Amino acid sequence: MSKKTYQVVKLIFQIIQNKSRFIFWVTIRFISAIFPLITIYLFSKTINLVETKSDFSTIFFSIVIIFIIRIIDNFTRIKSVTKLDECISDIGFDVHNYFIGDIKPENKLERHESIQAILNFAEATSWTLRLFRQPGIDSIISLISIPIIILFVDFKVFILVIAYIIVYYTIDYYTTQHYVNFKDIQNTKTETYYAKLQETNDVDLEQKTFSRHFSRLSNWCFTEWFTLQNTAVFFYVLIFAYLILSVSGGTKLISELVLIMSYIGSTQTYLNSFSEIKDSLADMSVAVDHLAKNKAISAIDFDDLV
Repeated sequence: MSKKTYQVVKLIFQIIQNKSRFIFWVTIRFISAIFPLITIYLFSKTINLVETKSDFSTIFFSIVIIFIIRIIDNFTRIKSVTKLDECISDIGFDVHNYFIGDIKPENKLERHESIQAILNFAEATSWTLRLFRQPGIDSIISLISIPIIILFVDFKVFILVIAYIIVYYTIDYYTTQHYVNFKDIQNTKTETYYAKLQETNDVDLEQKTFSRHFSRLSNWCFTEWFTLQNTAVFFYVLIFAYLILSVSGGTKLISELVLIMSYIGSTQTYLNSFSEIKDSLADMSVAVDHLAKNKAISAIDFDDLV
């Protein structure tokens, strides 16, 4: 996490009024994120029991354990997600209250631009927190746990998974830097457009400018995600081909292939959500910059963010 992102996250935590409630449900959400990993492992073990022709009672007991864990998973996950939704809704109002009471505009147009800057930041904050509560927390737990699990299953696959994560993250870091530049321009055009719209119907120029820059942002998002997804496909097929050869050669069981590929499939899902969170954090970073630079808002200082 960069210093700038850390400062933005620190600011959000400072703004939150009911911190203890938020922390409690985040903790429950972290616990719930462990259960899917256990389920995948038990699923593979059950297939192994079938492969080795274990007695029915052992297989049935394994299925019952999976059932119980899935029920616990559903309860803790859904309960924590819904409660975090309530927290995030309250945090949106906390953001509004933190900045709006501090506005000192010189005219109506400046006030409109300031309000839109606050709304941009509140929206980016809410979206980031929603991504964090699901599937962001799952991503953190899984991207730490999956490589460790695979290390004890197959060292060669472990090396490929680490390479996969590093390559993916490197590409994601590069593309996010460019995304920030496009998003910065887009936020400026958004503030200008909505400020003008509240004063007059003559906004043709602002609409055309907004659309042109939004198109540039969309094109870059396509480039970013197309590159990331092709990277994921490359490593997925590479690992799958290796496992197929291992099973064909008799060095691995079908249950091991199912176990590893289930984790690899989950890795792609969680890396995707990780990228979404990084883009959303970039949105927050851009939005808070606009707040700090706004002359009518003095709740934060731009120098504190750099």
